[in-house]
Amino acid sequence: MSQIRRFEREAHLGSGAALFDRAGDQLMDWQMHRRAGFVVVADGPATPGRTVTLRSRTGPGAWLRLAAPCEVTEVTDRPDARGFTYRALPGHPERGWERFLVRRDPATDAVSLTITAESAHATLLARLGAPVARAEQDRLTRRYLAALRPVGHSS
Repeated sequence: MSQIRRFEREAHLGSGAALFDRAGDQLMDWQMHRRAGFVVVADGPATPGRTVTLRSRTGPGAWLRLAAPCEVTEVTDRPDARGFTYRALPGHPERGWERFLVRRDPATDAVSLTITAESAHATLLARLGAPVARAEQDRLTRRYLAALRPVGHSS
């Protein structure tokens, strides 16, 4: 049995209602995943019960032709937060869940993306290549965090 890994990462995207709306829309329609280097197979935006299959265009997942099927389990749609949680389905190299949340602080107007996840290796390949699998997960998380930033914004 592999060890469960929990983490939370956050990126400041900028500020303002327009950025919040744009980032929230792009998150919900899988653009963040596409910009992070995934081929996304889904029948529509993130909604509870929606399944999505992700295939990496870069990194080890691309040359191993790994598919990562997930199911959206929860959606957040509030004036100050938009996002979703999905869980790994059988066939995914990891088991667990991941939450993506774009938030706008009403006091400061700051917009951020928070990613929270809990996972463990689900396949023999992931367990055998644990250091590579964790490094790839970290690389993809960094790409997610960068994917919703406006062009020219790097903080």
